[in-house]
Amino acid sequence: MPNPSPLITVAMPVYNGEKYLSDAVQSILSKTITDFEFLIIDDGSIDGSREMLRVFAARDSSIKLIERNNRGFSDTVNEIATLAMGRWFARMDQDDIALLNRFERQIHWLTQESADICGT
Repeated sequence: MPNPSPLITVAMPVYNGEKYLSDAVQSILSKTITDFEFLIIDDGSIDGSREMLRVFAARDSSIKLIERNNRGFSDTVNEIATLAMGRWFARMDQDDIALLNRFERQIHWLTQESADICGT
């Protein structure tokens, strides 16, 4: 039975991010920690982002894709936060590339320091 509460919720708001989106999504899917949910909201993109995200979501069950009309960045991040099931919340921008061991290093540091938040 799958764990209903993943260790990490990865939150990615997307709006017209087609140029770098594939690399950003793939960098999350390649992580050394696999206990995560990947919440992506397409915030009304009018480029090829939505179609690209549909392909990724069809191939990987960790991706939970929500498509809707544009409401803006802050509303999108706040909506993802309300849907998050993970113990930890990790933000990811549509044009960022996450290092392979990003989550491992962050979780280790958070645990070691008894911290509630970290930024990189």
